[in-house]
Amino acid sequence: MPASQYLFEAYVYIRSLTRERQNLFWTIAFPIIYLVLIIYIFGGGSGVSFNVAVVDRDNTEASKALIGAMNSSGLFRIKLLGDSSNIDSIMRDGRYDAILIIPQGFGYNISNASQSMVSIIYTKGSTESESARAAVEGFIGSFGSLLVERLLNIARPYMPEDSFRYAVFIAKPINITYSAVETNSLSIPGGIKMYYVLSTIGFMILYTGLFTGLGSIVGIRREGVIGVILSSPIESHKLFIANLLSGLVSIAITSMLIIVVGLALGANMSLVSMAGWGSIALLLFLGAIGVMGIGYIIAPFLRSSEAAAAIANAIAFPTMFLGGIAIPKFLLPQELRVFADIYPLSRIVDSVRNIAVYGWDPRYALEYSLPSSVISIAVVIAGWILYRRALEHAAERP
Repeated sequence: MPASQYLFEAYVYIRSLTRERQNLFWTIAFPIIYLVLIIYIFGGGSGVSFNVAVVDRDNTEASKALIGAMNSSGLFRIKLLGDSSNIDSIMRDGRYDAILIIPQGFGYNISNASQSMVSIIYTKGSTESESARAAVEGFIGSFGSLLVERLLNIARPYMPEDSFRYAVFIAKPINITYSAVETNSLSIPGGIKMYYVLSTIGFMILYTGLFTGLGSIVGIRREGVIGVILSSPIESHKLFIANLLSGLVSIAITSMLIIVVGLALGANMSLVSMAGWGSIALLLFLGAIGVMGIGYIIAPFLRSSEAAAAIANAIAFPTMFLGGIAIPKFLLPQELRVFADIYPLSRIVDSVRNIAVYGWDPRYALEYSLPSSVISIAVVIAGWILYRRALEHAAERP
């Protein structure tokens, strides 16, 4: 089969996508919609912040200093509430992640070296609310430590050196130093958006690959041309290559469309070298043929295009999440990460994101993905064997 015939087969396949509206949605429309939404919602890169309401029943310089420090930290969006507010009702409404109550006497106790108390109201069982509680608690602890240090520095001229040193130890027995390490891409604008672009390409490959492989036999059975194909001089492996190429062309076109949309939305791709792009293309190619191989293995057992579409959705939708493809793997529960660690496409998409976002050396990424690459090649070979046999059986029982 000449190269022009392969390209013609790819063209015919892409044209067929317009007839299968469900396939068209999941392979092209859904990835683009998902990318736009995920970047719009999570791609701001402004960091984590919590909505915290404050009830200041003390209204002293000390309470105002605490509220001002929280407001200027960038970690909290502060809203002052009146003392008569129904705290429990407001918390149940979900308007705030946490509510801080500063009781009367807060400033007096601090001025007179007595322990001061505050109350934090949060929603039990809510991850965001419990995170806000921990953030408020940590901030108040740091604020208290800073206050103690300043009081000790004021009292230092009047204290023996040993007493001062012991007081400092009691106030803060362990001191922490911080060293921030910046990644190559996430620390700059557009880095997280690039992460989402590559994640979207990853699950688009999952959908397109499965639709291509699962629909390979039922498509030609539906057209009623199996007998003609097998009686022609075209060898079955060339038909397989043409079908495989069709899926790859569709993936390449949609990937470029996703990248263009990502660039328009602010994704930063400037840190990826030419070697990096070459490695990314190779890895995505291997991931794609592996997914299509799974489709070719299952295809002989399907009798209709509707069944193929249903199976593709049943496999792809949970896998895009459980495989850590659409979402970061670290967000998965520990017991579910096993699947993401062993599923070939998950590991390959991880490597691609690590090259483009975290600055991995392409050689290391290829080495990291080697087991997945070998499995992908083995799966597509197994798919080719079953595809050939399925063609023969389909001709006998059209």
